[in-house]
Amino acid sequence: MGQYAVYRDKRVVVTGAASGIGRQAAEFLLADGAKVIALDRNPSDLKVEQFIAVDFTQPETIVAAVKKIDGEIDVLLNIAGVPGTLDPEVVMRVNVLGLRLLTDLLIDRIRRGGSVTHVASIAGAQWAAHLDEVQRLLATPDYETGVAWVKDHPMDGKRAYDFSKECVVVMAKQQGHWLRERGVRVNTVSPGPVQTPILKDFRESVGPLLDLVTRETGRDATATDIARVILFLSDPSLEWLNATDVQVDGGFMSGLVGGWVKLG
Repeated sequence: MGQYAVYRDKRVVVTGAASGIGRQAAEFLLADGAKVIALDRNPSDLKVEQFIAVDFTQPETIVAAVKKIDGEIDVLLNIAGVPGTLDPEVVMRVNVLGLRLLTDLLIDRIRRGGSVTHVASIAGAQWAAHLDEVQRLLATPDYETGVAWVKDHPMDGKRAYDFSKECVVVMAKQQGHWLRERGVRVNTVSPGPVQTPILKDFRESVGPLLDLVTRETGRDATATDIARVILFLSDPSLEWLNATDVQVDGGFMSGLVGGWVKLG
C-alpha cells in the first residue's frame, strides 16, 4: 500500500480527473485501492471504477452525471476549474455554479465521516473584503438564478476568476457549518501557480502577480504538491478540521502578512 491507505475501498468522486491536479489525485487514490468515479468534460484513460462525461456549463449534464452514480460515496473532490482567460460567465458557471450544483446533488449520498474538498485559489484570498457580494451570489437558490445574477453583475475575466474562488472559499465555510451535524466535513485548498496544462492561461489572466509568486517562492507548485494536500485534508480521520481554507503556495500569502513579500 501507498501513503493514502485510508482510502482503500472508499468511493471517491473526483472532478477534473482527466488532467492536472485532478488526474494526480485520482492516480494516488487508485494506487491505494480507492474506487474512483471520475468526472470531466474530456475523456480519461485512467482505470477508474466509472468515468462520466460532464460539462459544468450545462447543468443538465451535471444532473445526468449524478444519476449515473449508484449508491453512496465517501469523498467528493471538486478539482475541476477554468482560468480567467475564458468568458466570465463560463468561469462562473464552471468554478461556482456547476461545483455547487454537483455538491448539492451528491450531499445526501455522502456517508457519515465523509468529506468534501473544493479547490479554490490564493486568488480568492480577498473573500472577506467582498463578502457581501459573495453572499448575494451564494444566496441564489439554483444554477439558473445564479447565472441570472452573473449576467446582472458583469465583470472581466480576471475579476470573474478571483470572484469565483472567493465564492468557493465562502461556500465551503457555509456548507461546513450545516453539514457538520451530519458528520460531513467541507474544506478548501487554495493553491498558488501550479504546473498544469492551463498554467499559461492563468499567467495571462492574472498577470505580474503570478510571476511574483513564482519568484518569491522559487518555483511553481506541481500537481503532486497540491494533490497531496487535498488527500490529506480529505482524510476521514481528520474529524476536527472543517470549514477551513488551506493555502498551498510555498508561503507567499504569509509573506505578505509577515512583510517579507512586497507588492508593487
